[in-house]
Amino acid sequence: MINLEDVSTKQRQLKYEELKDIKSALDKSAILAVTDAKGNITEVNDLFCEISKYPREELLGQNHRILNSGYHPKSFFKEMWKTIGSGQIWQGEICNRAKDGSIYWVKTSIVPFLNEKAKPYQYISIRTDITAQKNITIISHYANHDDLTGLPNRRNLSQTLKRKIEQSKKDDSKFALFYLDLNRFRHVNDSLGHNVGDLFLVEVADRLKAIDEQGKSFFRLNGDEFVYILNDTSKIEQMSENIIGVFKKPFHFSNYDFFSSVSMGISIFPDHGNEVEELLVSADMALYSAKKSKGNQYSIYQLKMKGLNDKGLMFESKLFQAIKEDRLEIYYQPKIDIRTNEMVGMEALLRWKDPELGFIPPDQFIPFAEDCGLISEIGEWVLKNASLQINRWKQLYNVNLKVAINISPIHFQEANFINRLQSIITETKVDPTNLEIEITEMSMMDYNKQLIEKMKSIKELGITIAVDDFGTGYSSLGYLKEFPVDALKIDRSFIVNMQDGKSGIALVAAIITLAHALNLAVVAEGVESELELEILKEHNCEYVQGYLFSKPLTASDFSKKLEEIAG
Repeated sequence: MINLEDVSTKQRQLKYEELKDIKSALDKSAILAVTDAKGNITEVNDLFCEISKYPREELLGQNHRILNSGYHPKSFFKEMWKTIGSGQIWQGEICNRAKDGSIYWVKTSIVPFLNEKAKPYQYISIRTDITAQKNITIISHYANHDDLTGLPNRRNLSQTLKRKIEQSKKDDSKFALFYLDLNRFRHVNDSLGHNVGDLFLVEVADRLKAIDEQGKSFFRLNGDEFVYILNDTSKIEQMSENIIGVFKKPFHFSNYDFFSSVSMGISIFPDHGNEVEELLVSADMALYSAKKSKGNQYSIYQLKMKGLNDKGLMFESKLFQAIKEDRLEIYYQPKIDIRTNEMVGMEALLRWKDPELGFIPPDQFIPFAEDCGLISEIGEWVLKNASLQINRWKQLYNVNLKVAINISPIHFQEANFINRLQSIITETKVDPTNLEIEITEMSMMDYNKQLIEKMKSIKELGITIAVDDFGTGYSSLGYLKEFPVDALKIDRSFIVNMQDGKSGIALVAAIITLAHALNLAVVAEGVESELELEILKEHNCEYVQGYLFSKPLTASDFSKKLEEIAG
């Protein structure tokens, strides 16, 4: 005879064992927490403690707000509580702050447990860590968008134009490219300051977005330069007037009302170019013609404009003369180890002051030197003179500093670059370990074995390699791990954003964390405030450079600084 009570007991035992197996599996694979109806924590598993960096005894009895990072608005949590309070399961992505201040992201499901009155009496949250994926997504967004205005950036424009050209070739269609330049931006910066200049650019971008019928067709290149892509070439005049209309209303900042204007150069595919650079150059030439008229003007490219490019030829002649007469100068900006507060090196920064044109910013003459073929000669001049200078300082002050030198992508395309680099080392007798080559992230976009081999050859000489302006170009850590680099320099734009809120800090923290995971040292560029320095210290950045410590100095002034250090 079968004993029904024994059967029931066995079933309960089997059910209990099954639940134990499920709990064990969840404990090992998911981040679990149980809270009461008010959100107070009653139980957590080991994975929860591991990711939050809180011991269990510090979590139990605490409200879940202990993990609030400040990233989400109050409405986010209000909507979440509304959902689970009604007895429904809530799912979403949450940004939390661990005990040590680090930020992490979790994909979360919150399941309410209901009493006999169908009211929640407790909640179980099941989480998975998505920090790495989230950070890469954020970095990717910033790599393709301008930090200040939120508009798509130059890299995004290049990719968009390539796709647009391919599609237009298939469709046998045309499109127009507008090159915009704000006429009084320098005046705003000089008279009201760079902060107001930034606010002005943001306001311009917001107004342009408002007239963008296509959506995401405006791009910010740099400074006060914008680009617009128009699909329907029959609407060029109409769109030109719409853009000009943006500048007919005054801008109001710092208790001032002021007016600005825009000049526009327009090129048309395929009439004025079949490739990205051809279209941009044609639009730039048209822009130069429009700016001659001043005020709100636009000009469509014409073939005769090629003959108007005398300015470029004059500029090339002056730059060639400056190289020949040794009128370029290297400034040096100290690099500080914030763990010891000691200077460990410097970055070599090229400067050019023309007797007639005055001071010419590097972001103007370096791209020009690349275009006209003078960059190789300039690069070798900087390498040679910086090497000689580091030797002098070594002998005079008994210092062992590393000088970082920016190298153009064009050098890596030259077959004999490594041989010339070796010749400079031999000629100047510099210790290669005192040299660091900086290659911009954009230079690494053309990922190929030849580039990697040249970088390996540089390393074999004893020279270290740093990725400069990280975050403004490719921003792919998947590719970055393939390159033989030693350090990563976070672009100044990211450092500035840290003061704007939690998301800016989280992004810099993510870059530092991921760089360290790849065994790369991290240098923060353009540090100008104690707050920025403290945040970087908190997130274990090793090195900084910026006006907080020193502006770029002439070799003579840098020598005085070394004298002070030597005592």
